[in-house]
Amino acid sequence: MTKTSDVIHKPDVTDEPTTHPEGVKQVRPSRLHNLASNYGVVGFLLLMILVFAIAIPDTFPTPDNFRGILGDQSIPAILALAALLPLAAGEFDLSLGATLGFSAIVAISLSNAGLPVPVVVLATLLAGLMIGAINALLVVKLGVNAFIATLATATVLAGLNLLITNGSLLTVESDSYVKITATTVLGVQVVFAFAACTALVLWYVLEKSPYGRYLRATGMGRDAARLSGIRTNRYLASAFIVAGVMAAFAGFLFSSRSGSVPPTLGPEFLLPAYAAAFLGATTIRPGYFNVWGTIVGVLLLAVGSNGLTLLGAETWVTNVFNGVALMIAVSLSVQVARRRDRAQRT
Repeated sequence: MTKTSDVIHKPDVTDEPTTHPEGVKQVRPSRLHNLASNYGVVGFLLLMILVFAIAIPDTFPTPDNFRGILGDQSIPAILALAALLPLAAGEFDLSLGATLGFSAIVAISLSNAGLPVPVVVLATLLAGLMIGAINALLVVKLGVNAFIATLATATVLAGLNLLITNGSLLTVESDSYVKITATTVLGVQVVFAFAACTALVLWYVLEKSPYGRYLRATGMGRDAARLSGIRTNRYLASAFIVAGVMAAFAGFLFSSRSGSVPPTLGPEFLLPAYAAAFLGATTIRPGYFNVWGTIVGVLLLAVGSNGLTLLGAETWVTNVFNGVALMIAVSLSVQVARRRDRAQRT
């Protein structure tokens, strides 16, 4: 089982050559090697776009298709960004997909009950906050393993979905509710703007604020961070809570965009979210769970699935593609962490 600490970053190694205990100078990677290491996934994404553009020039490299990809992947991107917070703190949250599904069902149910949209949004976000708080209570206060705790939460939410929907498809009854995400901005659905704003805010929080530094310190070494005076429990709990709110927001957007929600919605979003997050830990800032790397991971998975679909691949191919991408991403993340550990020791 791969721990998130395997891919949490270590302090950057300086560019100055160091001397081995035996007196042999260590050779630092070349700038070209560093460029390839940092942006290899980006290069692969561009190569994949080029290949699909050549293979299916009439359907893939079109503005409508690219706008469709951006619109379709905005909600999965928000969920992948939500997964970043527990990962940065050194834990997994396996309830995020279920939180998205439960929140979508709650949002539609409240809308169909006649509540105004602002109240629906607030109630949905509060539901996500409560789910995150329950996860935080189980993991931080009671010491339950995060895998077990969040998996149990996801199972409970799946049961509640069946209870609320009676096991049937839930459909939005208000046209105004659906129109919330039907608006376009520069030809792209407004959900893309929501995803972009979420990415920018999270990037600032993780990379430019003390909160982000303390959260990463919690993930890199909880005991060391605690001895340094960081209230690790507080940061870990906040990671679960904020992730729950973000997943609930993604669920609200999904319910508005799709107009209907099946009772089984949610689990299918979890694997791509973590695949994107782990792919992100191998690019832009290798060894770090980072926002822009995750966005690249989301786009890589989206372009691959879209291109395969346009080529006529069957549905199961997409699942295989996502699964293989996750295996490769985790493997690369572990290798990056090991290389950094070796470099740090020399």
